[in-house]
Amino acid sequence: MLLSEVIGREKSPEYSKKTAKVPDYLIKETIDGIPFYYAGYRSVLDKTKTIEEIMADSGLQLFIKTYFLNIFSKCLDSTKFYIFIGEVGSHLDHRSNLGLDVAVYDKKILTPDKITSKYIDVIPKYVVEVDVKVEMASRDANLFEEFVLRKVKKLFAFGTETIVWVFSKSKTVIVARPDNKWDVLEWDQDIQMAEGIVFNIGKYLSDEGIALQD
Repeated sequence: MLLSEVIGREKSPEYSKKTAKVPDYLIKETIDGIPFYYAGYRSVLDKTKTIEEIMADSGLQLFIKTYFLNIFSKCLDSTKFYIFIGEVGSHLDHRSNLGLDVAVYDKKILTPDKITSKYIDVIPKYVVEVDVKVEMASRDANLFEEFVLRKVKKLFAFGTETIVWVFSKSKTVIVARPDNKWDVLEWDQDIQMAEGIVFNIGKYLSDEGIALQD
């Protein structure tokens, strides 16, 4: 599937001015001025959950993030690259603030003077995302089109070289590059993200004794 074909079908979400304003602290990411809320934010609004309960990663998500941290640490020269995991704040422009699960930065670009108390404002070389942990105000929103594709397109426009998106429920991995081709793969095989960087999530989890129900 060509990336251009997928993104070409993207439609801008519609928002009602009558929708009650959601507090800013429930916004996880903003892309092109569009807010994407933490998954489960409605439970916080109706006071059945706390903000802390919806912000935390699951054990599986943590394992996958840590796996990629270890892969990058083994494959990349630590004198040339920074590897961050967690909610890596990435400021692309005044309307786009992203949270990245795993991000690799070239030290020639992310120089010491660019490390401040604000979000990082230089583009990562590689990005790994695990699942889709956002919701939109519209319950009918297609998050793959309106969030996943928009986020990928935004990162590519700024210069990210490769994006891996892991979908744990379907055990599927998408490897996207700005050449307009997406590889959609099962996660229990060797997958090359970049030259010298190969991963196999299914094997890793199996080796760790983690059995997931289908």
